[in-house]
Amino acid sequence: MKRSVAIGVFAAVVVSLALSAVAGDKPGHIKYKEYELDNGLRVVLSQDKSVPIVAVDVWYHVGSGYEEKGRSGFAHLFEHMMFQGSENVDKREHSNLVQRAGGNNNGSTTQDRTNYFQVMPANRLNLGLWLEADRMRSLAITTENFENQRDVVKEERKQRVDNQPYGAAFLTSDTLSYDFEPYRHTVIGKMVDLDAAEVGDVQAFFNRYYSPNNAVLVVVGDIDYKKTMKMVEEYFGDIPRGPEVTELSGVEPPHDNERRKIVEDKNANVPAVFITYVIPDVLHDDMPALELLGAILTDGESSRMHKRLVKEEEAAVVVFGGVDARKGPGLFRFVSASNVGVEIEKCEGLMYEEIDRVKAEGIDAKELEKAKTQFKSGFVMGRQTVLNKAEAIHNYVYFAKDLEKINTDLDNYMVVTSDDIKRVANEYFVENNRTVVICNPVSKEG
Repeated sequence: MKRSVAIGVFAAVVVSLALSAVAGDKPGHIKYKEYELDNGLRVVLSQDKSVPIVAVDVWYHVGSGYEEKGRSGFAHLFEHMMFQGSENVDKREHSNLVQRAGGNNNGSTTQDRTNYFQVMPANRLNLGLWLEADRMRSLAITTENFENQRDVVKEERKQRVDNQPYGAAFLTSDTLSYDFEPYRHTVIGKMVDLDAAEVGDVQAFFNRYYSPNNAVLVVVGDIDYKKTMKMVEEYFGDIPRGPEVTELSGVEPPHDNERRKIVEDKNANVPAVFITYVIPDVLHDDMPALELLGAILTDGESSRMHKRLVKEEEAAVVVFGGVDARKGPGLFRFVSASNVGVEIEKCEGLMYEEIDRVKAEGIDAKELEKAKTQFKSGFVMGRQTVLNKAEAIHNYVYFAKDLEKINTDLDNYMVVTSDDIKRVANEYFVENNRTVVICNPVSKEG
């Protein structure tokens, strides 16, 4: 259980402190200290002295799923805006300061959250904290910056979606799968919505979501706990609390029929099929079984679908998929591109055959044990760097709502049974819960 203690170092801050410490740490175990500032900023620190570097990682609990109708693309726009300067940092100088200090930085946006991180030498921790605090407090939201970054986002859409093979088809398969309103539009947003926006709309979005009480700061690396806590208080402690934000919640209503759409893509060379099934949110008890099922069906060359479609039938050039877990209802994806001269319908049919085989016969104990071993290896290896540890902490803070699970969650995967695998396959992989998008190349004849 978490223990509340008073931290006497800070007269103005009373925090709740949690230290994960168990005897005989398992591989991948992460020790941490957790507390909260008076302004609502949640802070998690984790000491890792294996290398003299540090990750400063901030998640704001806002993604495209929080956007109002007619304001799509704002969450992703802010990923760009956050590098355009603040009260004490010139335009685009944030990244320059990090790089000159020997570090690197970036950000990303999903339906559920937006993250920003710096990985840098441990002796420049103060710089990383100061930079994040300065833009949280005083981002430069000007008409010039907004219009400039709006154009950048438009160009990004052209490069990563419109001119990327299968890019539009992938996004179609995602949004077509949902009646759950927050996920019915893409992360990158509609350009018509961004064109209609004004700088005041951007400022209002920042004021609502970019506040300390809607953010979590994670610092992992070669740190001293007391010194780091002092710096966090110094840089972040006086940033005003913002309005309270209601988290995403809800379920996908049952579908009456399969959803199917055919699209054409001038950049595609061979046909592809995107099959998605709606699954529960990330906290659902079925998630471990679904993730292991994903490994069995689509993870690597030894997976069932790769062996069947690519090796045995030579029908596909690639097949992959797995769980896309989210705060709200998630998706289980299957994607395949056909071999030259092979109808994409054959690939689709072969994928259903492999799904139906699991539904009818289940899997044997040896196959399940292999999947668990592979999952455990990936689980542990995914916590080797300071940034990976920081992201793992964020995932359990936000999605699991219980950071203590970070060191026990693996156990939930190790107890999954063959019966669990068969049950979830039969429950979720049904026709009326399925969305299919076929992407055909545009004919170049004539």
